[in-house]
Amino acid sequence: MKVVVTFPIPPPAKNLLSQHAELVCWDSEDPIPKGILADWLETADGLLTTLTCSIDEGLLANASRLRVISTVSVGVDHIDVQAAVARGIAVGHTPGVLTGSTADLALALMLGVSRRVAEGDALIRSGAWSEGWKPNFLLGTDLSASTVGLIGMGPIGQAVAARLQGFGSRVIAWNRSQKVVKGVEFVDLDDLLQTSDIVSLHTALTPETAGMITRERLSKMKDGAILINTARGALVDEAALIKELRAHRLRAGLDVFVDEPLPNDSEFRQLTGCVLLPHVGSATARTRQAMFELALKNLIAGLQGAELPAGQVGRFT
Repeated sequence: MKVVVTFPIPPPAKNLLSQHAELVCWDSEDPIPKGILADWLETADGLLTTLTCSIDEGLLANASRLRVISTVSVGVDHIDVQAAVARGIAVGHTPGVLTGSTADLALALMLGVSRRVAEGDALIRSGAWSEGWKPNFLLGTDLSASTVGLIGMGPIGQAVAARLQGFGSRVIAWNRSQKVVKGVEFVDLDDLLQTSDIVSLHTALTPETAGMITRERLSKMKDGAILINTARGALVDEAALIKELRAHRLRAGLDVFVDEPLPNDSEFRQLTGCVLLPHVGSATARTRQAMFELALKNLIAGLQGAELPAGQVGRFT
């Protein structure tokens, strides 16, 4: 059997996988060229990849031996899951293990924006903090006194809700399917947008949710409200959000963007009232190790024709 790996992996992982299959690894930090990946997949039984590598129907059409795709990510929007399932290819991801880390980061962004942490840090580093304490200096807003609206109440959304209850925040939520979560009031989406001091996105990117935070929905948010996004950049109309930030009507904490890495000419870089992070929601040593270990288990199980430990994305037709 043969396994294709689209990103550099450590020697212990190579040694482990080599016990189960012949390895063909892309060892550069640069993305693997699509032509090379297509050639490698023609004779591959397994694929280990990440969210930075797009696996589309064209690649899968010529991968006649492929049994399993294992991605080191919770999201699978970079994979044409429908095309894979139609070809009998198991698709595995790494849910659960990054829930706590991503929830923590969402809270960090809420606090960072509401208490103007990045602005204060920049003032000190630039030497612009020339006077001592003043009563109206860098006034922010209290998370403990805020109504926080969560869009998407899967494991990460629920973990964020639990953390917010410890702060004393009022937590409201909207979810595509009906749920009951202790301490959380479920409302319709318009009510959530109009009521919340902070709106935090925790829904998967699908054809139905892509672009769901439209110009119209942003306009429903309260003046001074904060949009937090640790899910996927494509959930949001970025041009509309930039307009709201430029007008100082909304604030934002963003860990994800439509184009990553964020282009140097992106207007986000010039705006105040927002905190920008480079897609680090799961970036803790413990979480990344757990993600990688689960992805390897998914890959090996798929090669052996067994049930994937994390559950299979989609079902064979």
